[in-house]
Amino acid sequence: MGKKPVASERDALNVIYELGGKAKISEISREMNFSSEYTTILCKSLWKAGYLRGTTVTGYELNEKAEKFLAEMEK
Repeated sequence: MGKKPVASERDALNVIYELGGKAKISEISREMNFSSEYTTILCKSLWKAGYLRGTTVTGYELNEKAEKFLAEMEK
C-alpha cells in the first residue's frame, strides 16, 4: 500500500482540502504557520508518495489517493 503520511503531512493534506482541494505553497505554509521551505518539503514528500499532483509552481492538488486517505481518517 505504501507509506502512510506522518502527522505534519496529514495536516498539510487537511489544509489543502480546506482550501478547496488545491493550493500553492504560500497558502499552505501560511495556514500551517510553517516556513515555505518546510512546506515545500512536505508537499514534495506527499507528491512522491502519490498523494498529490502538481508542482511548487502551479500548486498542489489532492488526488484520489489523498481523498480516500482523508475519508478513512474521518471514520
